[in-house]
Amino acid sequence: MPVPKLRPLDLVAGEWQGRRAVYARDYEGLLESPVLLPLPVFFVALLLDGRREIDRIIQDLDAHHLLETPRLAQRRRDVEQAYRAAPHRAPAHAGVSYPADPAALAATLEGFLSAAAIGRPGGDGDPAPARRPRGLLAPHIDFLRGGPTYGRAYGAVGEIPAGTCAVVVGVAHAGPPAPYVLTTKGYATPGRVIEVDRPLLDAVASRYPFDAMTHEAVHRTEHSIEFQVLFLDHLAGGRPLTILPVLCSSFEPLCGRASPSQLGEVESFIAALRDAIAEAERPVIVVGGVDLSHVGPRFGDAEAVGPTLAAAARADDLAALDRAVAGDAEGFWQTVMADGNRRRVCGLSAIYTVLRLLTPTRGHLLAYNQGEDPAGGMVGFAAAVFDEVRADDGACAGSDG
Repeated sequence: MPVPKLRPLDLVAGEWQGRRAVYARDYEGLLESPVLLPLPVFFVALLLDGRREIDRIIQDLDAHHLLETPRLAQRRRDVEQAYRAAPHRAPAHAGVSYPADPAALAATLEGFLSAAAIGRPGGDGDPAPARRPRGLLAPHIDFLRGGPTYGRAYGAVGEIPAGTCAVVVGVAHAGPPAPYVLTTKGYATPGRVIEVDRPLLDAVASRYPFDAMTHEAVHRTEHSIEFQVLFLDHLAGGRPLTILPVLCSSFEPLCGRASPSQLGEVESFIAALRDAIAEAERPVIVVGGVDLSHVGPRFGDAEAVGPTLAAAARADDLAALDRAVAGDAEGFWQTVMADGNRRRVCGLSAIYTVLRLLTPTRGHLLAYNQGEDPAGGMVGFAAAVFDEVRADDGACAGSDG
């Protein structure tokens, strides 16, 4: 049955208890005083034109899988089954976020690496690192904004030797109800499929007392690992390369401001993966595909993006990164969580995991940048590399900004 039509009213924007609202006044004088309409109620009222049916609107939203209904639950099951049946994970963002043509992609990635080399002191004549980094942090923001910073991170790695396994720790933006999510699926790039390192995966699974595979379909569209695999494949230059893709959900709902080390699902996974890496008879590098602060109206801040907000976010990010390059996982966590992670560092749990996997380690911050978007947001991201702490090592933490 059609619902009643909203009658002609004089609608005036206003505020109520600090929130935006609309005051309805009538032209007939039938209201004793203006009626306050919170914005959600106002938007529903606008649909009441005497022709639309609320049931029809609900059906349309459900048909497009926008409501939590049995239809959406079935859609999830279908997607999960299709992912599990596929031979590998398809490159979800090829042709949109980066070129789908292998040659064009290689040129794009090489451009970022070359620009980063020229931008370093000494230009492209820099000597190779004394030893290959054990780990690194790179962005997972789009290449348009983050390309040069990706170049700084992966330029410090250089050529990847044959047989290397990359443990790639990314952010599960979909937020599955598990701290870690693994997958058996190799990641396809435009040029080839980079297979999962099954011995390493099996070694972790045999030690981990929880199921990290239940939600593996979240890997299907997640970009934070996909972008790292592109660079790793490029640096491998066609040589044999395997990966262990690890997606991290947010630990904050599980432990709040307390250390994630108190969580059995987190601590046992880190222990299992550390042991598996230690036993691996091949080179292993640990990569974090992470971004930092997310500020501005797009992410819920009242303050518009501008120099003041950017400077505050930068200061907070650099304070956290100072603990990260010191190899201090707990200090990094506590620095970000001291204010409840009000800057929304999306890579918080993944960076904590990378640092725990590399401990003991010291790092070097190669670059920090921020990227704006037209929707009113700003995201911080960085490039950092990490080495093993040795008895004869001096302090190596630092930043060139």
